[in-house]
Amino acid sequence: MGRKAAAVLAGLLSSFLLLAAASPADAAPQADKGAQKLEQLRSGRATLRVGTDATFPPFEFTDTKGGRVGFDIELVMALAKRAGIKKVAFTQMPFGNIVPALQAHQIDMGASGIYINQERTKVIDFSDVYYPGGLAMFTGAKDSTVHSLADLAGKRVAVQVGTKSVEWVKENQPRAKLVTVQTNQQMFSSVKLGQASAVVTGAPAGQYFIAQQGGLKQVGKRLTGEDYGYAFPKTDSAVTAAFNGALKDMKSDDSYGKLTHKWFGAGSTEKAKKKHALLNPQTIIDSWGQIWHGLLVSIEVILMSLCLSLLFGMTGGFAKLSDIAPVRWLGNAYVSVIRGTPFVVQLFLIYFGLPQLGLQLSPMVAGVFSLGLYSGSYVTEIFRGAVQSVDRGQIEAARSCGMSHASAMRHVVVPQAFLRMLPPLGNEFVSLTKNSTLVSFVTISELFLVGQVVISRTFDALTVYLFIGLLYYVLTNIIGFATHAIEKKMAVYV
Repeated sequence: MGRKAAAVLAGLLSSFLLLAAASPADAAPQADKGAQKLEQLRSGRATLRVGTDATFPPFEFTDTKGGRVGFDIELVMALAKRAGIKKVAFTQMPFGNIVPALQAHQIDMGASGIYINQERTKVIDFSDVYYPGGLAMFTGAKDSTVHSLADLAGKRVAVQVGTKSVEWVKENQPRAKLVTVQTNQQMFSSVKLGQASAVVTGAPAGQYFIAQQGGLKQVGKRLTGEDYGYAFPKTDSAVTAAFNGALKDMKSDDSYGKLTHKWFGAGSTEKAKKKHALLNPQTIIDSWGQIWHGLLVSIEVILMSLCLSLLFGMTGGFAKLSDIAPVRWLGNAYVSVIRGTPFVVQLFLIYFGLPQLGLQLSPMVAGVFSLGLYSGSYVTEIFRGAVQSVDRGQIEAARSCGMSHASAMRHVVVPQAFLRMLPPLGNEFVSLTKNSTLVSFVTISELFLVGQVVISRTFDALTVYLFIGLLYYVLTNIIGFATHAIEKKMAVYV
């Protein structure tokens, strides 16, 4: 048995080494494939995939029908048209994921108010400057304690994860306590709710928020003079050059000037400073189309992950119960590794890490596979425990009646084990439903991500999060009711 085990382990190690050796990451540096991609984009055989975090008005956000609008959206479409690119598709993703997604070639372009800086240019390329940006500091409208950067010492300062603001505050006011959030809207809300004393973010976005919602004020002048650029993979220099040429043309014929005036000129914030009630049902009514679509995507993710969880769990359970040592070791390793690491780490590893080994998965496939794999490790233990809880005398009695081991398991042990599995299985599927919100990190537009997008437009976090929480409460109770009904139905057979 020892020699067989060594042979199996050697085979697994050899397969891993072969896979690693064949990975593009270890291959010779790639040649510039930009010209070939640009030709495909211009012919219509490929679509320009643009990653954006549509929670950053006025650069990118959504309207009441879920359509993406904003300065970046319109400028990218205009530039793509001038560059001869026929198809453009925007993909919603957290801002911090845009650069990793470009490196993994999950997207072809990043357009989300991205500052050009030296750190980012080490791993991605930027277009020419398309808008002058710069960081600024904002505090509550009635705050009289913050007048300069020095006053932030010891105070809580809200910044968005993955943005220039994080490093800038660390370098220039190391005594500030950073409050790192996922979206632009969460930064401003943290100040209005008293969770932070100030926000450091892009000046245009802060000024737009003040014009729309009020409650904040800018302190001092701009802190930096950095500029925004569109991001591209380093292998796509021809695509970058095409966008630079189109941008130069737009600036020369004043179409760029007209677009900037539309979004940043006087009159662009006419609907400013509305008074909002604590709860606004109209927010849900106006955004119902978006929320309904997000709910359907969530249900799709949950159902597919649930089936995959059962498959992995049953397979893992049989492996752990196997008399063959290597198979049993694999079952133990699966449970140990997957249960011993955070789900989000596994999700990011599969979505952003596997492309470096030459395996690129779509967001939906990566999200469902990760969720099913993670939940399956818990189902494995549920299955194993349920089977072992059946009195061993029953299988011995079945074998004494002439039944094979497989037949005894199928007709005697597994039916009883299945009934005992149902209560913990229901709990696991409820956990899976709640964990499904995390797949929003890999750009799947499920219910939670849609909610964040709606909030970025309406700034109505309380109403939206309450309603989304209610929908998840209904979903989890439906799962609990279904498993309880199956349990009662099956009880008559045991």
